[in-house]
Amino acid sequence: MAKSWFHYTECTTEQADELQRQYQRRRVAVTRSLNRDYLTWTVSVERQEVKYLEPTPRTFRQKVWG
Repeated sequence: MAKSWFHYTECTTEQADELQRQYQRRRVAVTRSLNRDYLTWTVSVERQEVKYLEPTPRTFRQKVWG
């Protein structure tokens, strides 16, 4: 599967810490950089791209929509 970087911009220190903890728990590559204002962070995460989504199970489909 292909991987690409997703960026969370304008995060506070607490938000950046929590994002980093959550992604490291799942063993995903995470980088964190301080923005130019020296107050907020940008958290970058290398995530897998999904080419096709799994189809919705029939039990969750509305009969009205077919």
